[in-house]
Amino acid sequence: MTGYQVDAFAPPLAQKTIAVWFSCGAASAVAALKTLERFSGEYNVRIVNNPVIEEDEDNLRFKAEVERLLGVKIETATNKDYPNCSAVEVWDRVRYMSHPNGAPCTSMLKKEARRQWEQANNPLHHVLGFTADEQKRHDDFVQSEREILPVLIDEGLTKRDCFNIIAREGIQRPRIYDQGYPNANCIGCVKATSPTY
Repeated sequence: MTGYQVDAFAPPLAQKTIAVWFSCGAASAVAALKTLERFSGEYNVRIVNNPVIEEDEDNLRFKAEVERLLGVKIETATNKDYPNCSAVEVWDRVRYMSHPNGAPCTSMLKKEARRQWEQANNPLHHVLGFTADEQKRHDDFVQSEREILPVLIDEGLTKRDCFNIIAREGIQRPRIYDQGYPNANCIGCVKATSPTY
């Protein structure tokens, strides 16, 4: 396991969980694939999605195809206070859409949902779909939240590489990419600073 620290007194497999946070994007799909290839014999690898109903509906088709490819059920982690998984509901309740520290929909539907899932499942490690061309995003996440296993960065895989891997597996990437969006997020993300959104 090059680049990873392994505890010599590690718990049994049932307790050694890696959570792969699948965002319905190509990079997180490949991150899940690579994590399963690399760690499934030693860890209980769980693929987890935080659904947001405002995301493009084709994300659901992509998720189902990735699930078949992986041969693993993609779990759902939601915030118990927002069972509808709606960004609009979050905005209505908190009475704003975004501020300098980010968007409340991300805080409530992604981060808090993830925290609640982690509290119940206690994973040892986390994987997100940060690619080799997103080193700064990775570093910012590690600085502000936690260490993660950088499976795509360690293999030098870019977002373009992830698109190609998914295509080779016979899966069409989410259509939102073909509409010019850089990520498979909500259409018109309120925290975006790029004109692309």
